[in-house]
Amino acid sequence: MIYEGSIRKKLILIIMSVTLVTALIGYLTFVYWYMDDQYKRAINLSKTMSLVLGQDFAKLILLNDVSAAADITSSLKSFSNIDSMVLYNLEKKPILQYSIDNNSFKVEPLPSKDKMDAVVEDDVLKLYIDANYKETNLGFAQLQIHISTIYDVIEENIYMLLLILFIMFIISYILATYFARRFTSPILDLVTFLDKIDLAESLKSRIQTEENNEYGKLYDGVNTMLERLESSHKILKLAAVTFDTQNGITITDKDQKILHVNKAFTTITGYTAQEAIGQTPRILQSGVHTKEFYDDMRKYLKEHHFWMGEINNKHKDGSIVNEHLTIQVVLDDDGEVLYYVGSFLDITLQKDMESELREKENLLIQQSKMAAMGEMLENIAHQWKQPLSIISTTTSGLVLKKELDLPLDKDEEVKQLSTITDTVQFLAHTIDDFREFFKPNKKKEKFNLKECYKKVANLVNLKFLSLNIQIIEDLDDVNIVALENELKQVIINILNNSRDALEDMPGEKFIFVHVYRENQKAYLVIKDNGGGIPSAIINRIFDPYFTTKGEQDGTGIGLHMSKEMIEKHIKGKISVTNEYFAYEGKKYKGAQFTIEIPTRQ
Repeated sequence: MIYEGSIRKKLILIIMSVTLVTALIGYLTFVYWYMDDQYKRAINLSKTMSLVLGQDFAKLILLNDVSAAADITSSLKSFSNIDSMVLYNLEKKPILQYSIDNNSFKVEPLPSKDKMDAVVEDDVLKLYIDANYKETNLGFAQLQIHISTIYDVIEENIYMLLLILFIMFIISYILATYFARRFTSPILDLVTFLDKIDLAESLKSRIQTEENNEYGKLYDGVNTMLERLESSHKILKLAAVTFDTQNGITITDKDQKILHVNKAFTTITGYTAQEAIGQTPRILQSGVHTKEFYDDMRKYLKEHHFWMGEINNKHKDGSIVNEHLTIQVVLDDDGEVLYYVGSFLDITLQKDMESELREKENLLIQQSKMAAMGEMLENIAHQWKQPLSIISTTTSGLVLKKELDLPLDKDEEVKQLSTITDTVQFLAHTIDDFREFFKPNKKKEKFNLKECYKKVANLVNLKFLSLNIQIIEDLDDVNIVALENELKQVIINILNNSRDALEDMPGEKFIFVHVYRENQKAYLVIKDNGGGIPSAIINRIFDPYFTTKGEQDGTGIGLHMSKEMIEKHIKGKISVTNEYFAYEGKKYKGAQFTIEIPTRQ
């Protein structure tokens, strides 16, 4: 009988069946042994009878002693299981016939020697033995011995057999029930535990057992599975939150068919999930990028399994969306592509803001240049004031002598004309420096940092001398690759700040300029003895529109633009500190600006 769905019942049935089959096999084995033993005992009996009756066989066969026949019959009566016997002489003629019930029967001819085998017919064992006396063969005897059949054995013990089977049935059922319960209880406990599992709470539960066997390993395996499920559940929750971020996400198969998108995808592109799934990302192509752009992207993905960059895609309404796109390739264990995961962020507003900032930066640069131009015009006015006075004085003297017809020495005339020529050349050189300073050039070139500084110094030198400001220089020849004109503007901004700090200060006024190279970097250090920058504002002097000069005298963009030019355009660094130092035995304090520029870019 099979009980569907019940392992315990099946186990009981199996155990009982095995027990009963084992008992039946044991009993049949016993019967087989009994029958075989019965056969062997019959053989031994025939041999014993041959020995006991050997002398009587000799008397009867050799001497024809009739009394020997009676003795043989009397002896055979003592063997209760011998049904009959026929004695043959060597000529195979029957000379004696015996039956346990004294009934006569038909004597069968004696078979040949090679056919004298033992034969079992129903409950009779027929066998042949030699009639011997003192190891001499006198004839043959055919015996028919009564034996018990299998049916007889079973019938004889049927009640005991049934009783034993019943007892074994009861005992096997009890044992089977006990061991089936012992076997299935841990499984049922596990099933009950698993039935109670839900994602809300029991992923944190663990099943306990004291079993130190296969069940213990099974429980440990279930607990390990629950730990992994709990961890996976946390990851899935995190992934679900991550999937619904402001980044648009697409998951495509190896053929680039879209499998999943998130809500941000719809927000950014205008396409719903139903419209996108089954399509390819080509529905977003704007036509802005060339075929080579996409070919390079696919080539990079194939080689590196990753791509990141900016791309222009098309919104469902036809507008262009600027996106920052990241594509990650998911591979299987064999390195074959399973999925492409794309994550993109709408940076259109950011790009617009960057464009606006660039416009503002250009405006600031222009304002800074205009302020620098004003400074330069003032410097040029200082530079031209004395040369123009010399030209005016010299020409006026020459004209006056000509008008008064005064004698004019030729050497003196040549000298005065040479003075005018030299002065005009100085003015022309000043114009060239001015033009070079404001020459637009956005291409990085190799130039000498020392010479770059000297060009600026030549333009401001007279103004600084008029204010009794001494510039102390320590200049090494250092070549760099950068934007020279922007660096000039930074230098003049710093020098003008030092000039402003020193202009109304009593006593000695110094500006120290040091150009040197160290560890593949060029350094330009400008410091003064103007007392330094107040600690409350030193961290703000590079902020846009921050000035300590007042609205009438300062714009607050000079140092800010200097920092922008050095860090963004020249890829260097600029910093300011207050330094204490000594010069010619006197101690001073002042602001120190340090510009650090890589010698190679």
